[in-house]
Amino acid sequence: MKIQTLKALLRINEMGSIRAAALALHISQPALTLAIQQLEDEVGAPLLIRTKRGVTFTAYGNAVLQHAQLIVSESQRINEEIAQMRGHWEGQIRLSSAPAISLTILPQALRPFMAKHTGIKVHCIDGLSPMINPALRSGGLDFALTPVELDNIEPGLTVEPLCERKIVIAAHKSNPLAKATRLEELQSARWLYATPRPGPGAHIEKAFSAAGLEPPKPVMICESLLTLPDLLVDSNFVTTLPNIIFERAQHTHDLCAIPVQEPIPTLQIGILRMESVPLTPATQELLSWIRFAANN
Repeated sequence: MKIQTLKALLRINEMGSIRAAALALHISQPALTLAIQQLEDEVGAPLLIRTKRGVTFTAYGNAVLQHAQLIVSESQRINEEIAQMRGHWEGQIRLSSAPAISLTILPQALRPFMAKHTGIKVHCIDGLSPMINPALRSGGLDFALTPVELDNIEPGLTVEPLCERKIVIAAHKSNPLAKATRLEELQSARWLYATPRPGPGAHIEKAFSAAGLEPPKPVMICESLLTLPDLLVDSNFVTTLPNIIFERAQHTHDLCAIPVQEPIPTLQIGILRMESVPLTPATQELLSWIRFAANN
């Protein structure tokens, strides 16, 4: 099984057709078709269904795709690690970061790292566990800076505690519940979660359970923290926000923190990655800068 054929399979999935993938790879369409046919013969199953509009992947093809992404990613990491060990600091680091970390710790870590290693490309996306876990497993991400439940990590993943972040219950100042002082008053509120369960958007449910109350039922989920503050304006939504996000949106959106008496659990932020996948020297150094920024 050739790495180049697996790369071609991934490009076909990305482009949606063999013709477009062949153009992107700068090879002829017949040559690419032959390579895929040889791969199908090797695995003993059809991988693609060819139609007039392009190609779709069979169940066998989707299974091969998952492994292909990891194999190709690991092949690239091997080349980058050897090059970096020999003093050639090139390659890329792929990570996801919670917005609250992207606004604070990550820029502090990236500035000195990028100034020192101009040949390293860093690709950062917004993302939270468990939604980004498949990307970690497939090799699409090297690590994630994300809220985690330390006692509930998926098998195959490992986490290193990094820091804690406060969250606040937020609403627009005009919300009738803006001056509520007990969680009980918020049980029937129109809750807006930033993630589906069991993501960090539902973290507030721990506070309700600790107070002996039935957790609220969200009426809406918005996974964009850029959009979420806007949804609170002129509405009766109640939500939770990391304190750093709340402080930035408080004045621009006329938001307030609802002063409930019960304690609100902090978010544990961790470095989440695959347990069995070694990190390149560049990734290890960036993580050192991230730890330094978190501790300072």
